[in-house]
Amino acid sequence: MKAKQTLPFGFDSVLSSMPGRAAAAADEADGVALTLLALFPESAGKYVSLPSLLDRGLAENADDRVMVTDEGMKAVSLYPLLGRRGKHQPYPSAFFPFLLSAAASRTLPSGRWQRMLSSDFFTSLFPSIPPERIAEAAAEAMEALIRLGIAENDGGVITIRKQNAESFMALSEEERIAVAIDDRTAYDTALRRKAALMISAISHLSGISEDEAERRISMLGEASGYSCSLGRLCMFSVIENDGGMITGRSMHPGGDDACTISSDFSITCTGKAPEDLFLYATPVSSDTTVQWKLTKASLKTAFSQGLTPDDVCARLRRIASYALPETIEPRISGWYSSYSSIKAERALILTADERNARIIDALPTLKMHILGKLGENIFLMDSTTEPLWRRALENGGFDMIGPTSGPRFAENEDETAVLPPSGFSVPEIPEEREVPYDGEMRKRLLKASDSPLRTALIASGFIVSESQETPAAEMVNGLYYQEKMRIINASIADGAKLYLEFPDGSTLIGRAEKEEDGRIAILGRSIDPAKVWKAARLPLSVRDSALPPSDSDSQ
Repeated sequence: MKAKQTLPFGFDSVLSSMPGRAAAAADEADGVALTLLALFPESAGKYVSLPSLLDRGLAENADDRVMVTDEGMKAVSLYPLLGRRGKHQPYPSAFFPFLLSAAASRTLPSGRWQRMLSSDFFTSLFPSIPPERIAEAAAEAMEALIRLGIAENDGGVITIRKQNAESFMALSEEERIAVAIDDRTAYDTALRRKAALMISAISHLSGISEDEAERRISMLGEASGYSCSLGRLCMFSVIENDGGMITGRSMHPGGDDACTISSDFSITCTGKAPEDLFLYATPVSSDTTVQWKLTKASLKTAFSQGLTPDDVCARLRRIASYALPETIEPRISGWYSSYSSIKAERALILTADERNARIIDALPTLKMHILGKLGENIFLMDSTTEPLWRRALENGGFDMIGPTSGPRFAENEDETAVLPPSGFSVPEIPEEREVPYDGEMRKRLLKASDSPLRTALIASGFIVSESQETPAAEMVNGLYYQEKMRIINASIADGAKLYLEFPDGSTLIGRAEKEEDGRIAILGRSIDPAKVWKAARLPLSVRDSALPPSDSDSQ
């Protein structure tokens, strides 16, 4: 049985509703170790932290090999080792096909083939790579192919040996690069696999200085049992060196799994389509290939699920075998502008006379339920929280409220399609993850906090990033005694945690208990509810004010 993973702060309920933060259970050192273990499982014996990973269920022994578990894969990240993922250009997967095609067509004279490979025609086939570099790589690759008997220099022209060439093209792109870089990999299958894995990992490098890239490539080489110089990887366009900053090129699958995105918004996959393609594209029937289409309807579905134009374009770049056509991004952005220019929201209209409207405006417990105002005395109310704001109105003195008139809102929206799960269960290795327990981040968040509640939740470890919003807790002003006591009594009855704010600005978070004299006990203190300025009910997973800081705060 796998050991249960213990999360800090009692974050289990938070992480269950936010699976993207499951990686927070492991620190950065765990992330690096699990990354190396996922990439190079045969090197498991080198990791001193392996017993700890096994004990926590992040790794397991399976079939006499140590493997990363599904839980451990959530904490795997290429980011600590390979850098922060940036805009990677695609790798020129047509390089070897063009090279062998030129040799097979008998257009490469044996005495002048280097000059032919540096011609404007050949180098123009790879516009994103400097002509001098692509010519040098082509010449060196051709020499390697001749040495290995894949191509032949017969004294007149360069030719290819068909059977050897077919075997070479049956290899993956990473293996072809390994063979072109190192002749040994052509005869040693295990070494070629290590080299291909190394090349695949290095293609993820991003935003790392040249010296740091050398150091990390050395770490990868030590773990994988194969090393390669930065210069040769750059020459074969696995990585790019831009002013001393190293960024890898995306290694796209070629051959049977190529994916082409055309300027007419069609997507053609000569193989299995990406698992998430249905989120933003419409399938088109075809006998020979898998075809999809980017349409207004498909993009509307994507936008309604929270995807932005940047999200969609990033997914397209990830699956495309070539650069996106220039027409794609502007059109998607234009559709999004049209989609976001009009917004429909289900709501109820609350009308009041001038005097009562001023009172409603001043009720703090109502503010979170008012979506907007259509006039001085007309309020747009949240239909989903009607029982709450009706009770707030009654507590504010409006105890003669009639029933809501008009048709009821439909509970089920037939026009919204429910997409079935894909059934795809193999976890991806994320290229970047957030490590939330960062002392400096905590200080920056506290400095930028704009409310006592947010400050308390940051200090408790509940809010761990700038993008995380303050939860919509029902906050009661202390002047409304009955409403305040309702919050306190309900929290005590349910065992929920209370947020208490006092007139001097101090705050407390914890579970409360009733005392005989009407006071409440919280975190060892006896408090008079009448002196509580504000009260709110919080999720159980928020850390108590009295708990010690996280061990990870010192990272």
